[in-house]
Amino acid sequence: MQHQLVLYFRRLAIRILTHSLFSTLVMLTILTNCIFMTLKNVPEMNEYVTFFIDFENVAVLRTFRVLRALKTVAVVPGLKTIVNALIQSFISLRDVSVLSSFILSIFALIGLQLYMGVLRQKCVPTYESFLNNSNISSIKSNMTYAIYLKEIDNEINWYKENDIFLLCENASGSTKCPSDYICWKDRGMNFDNYGWAMPACFRLMTQDY
Repeated sequence: MQHQLVLYFRRLAIRILTHSLFSTLVMLTILTNCIFMTLKNVPEMNEYVTFFIDFENVAVLRTFRVLRALKTVAVVPGLKTIVNALIQSFISLRDVSVLSSFILSIFALIGLQLYMGVLRQKCVPTYESFLNNSNISSIKSNMTYAIYLKEIDNEINWYKENDIFLLCENASGSTKCPSDYICWKDRGMNFDNYGWAMPACFRLMTQDY
């Protein structure tokens, strides 16, 4: 009798799982969850739902909710086929990725030998010339030196010649910045260490400069 009862619930569970309405219900639940994730003001009704521990102060755990959208891969057959093909393509590109990483490592080491300690200094506007910029005249009274240091980190404010950032040096006989500009260090990509050299070579390879 107990064995027949187990078989009955097993058949019932399989029938529910394979039914098209169940797949539709799962899909609607996922889409509804995605909609609620985009809301800035969550409905107050969820205050009555508790789960042993209050995770409200652990905000970083909320980022894992995005992974729940991956359930759609198992629900939509076409999407599952695309994801499987994408995974297989990454596996096929394994040897190419290893070879590309090896070549990038060689160029990164060459860059370390040739450009270590340089390529980090760019021409940035002086504090006075930055204040006199017409684009920020409306907030000139609120401009502090800390805000100025933050603004010159933006590549838009660096000096260019022929759409290329001018490399400068404070030593005698080296390239000098034009008037109203100063040579400021620690700006932009560089080859000072292997960690910076690899992404710099990758940007050059993809022509993202």
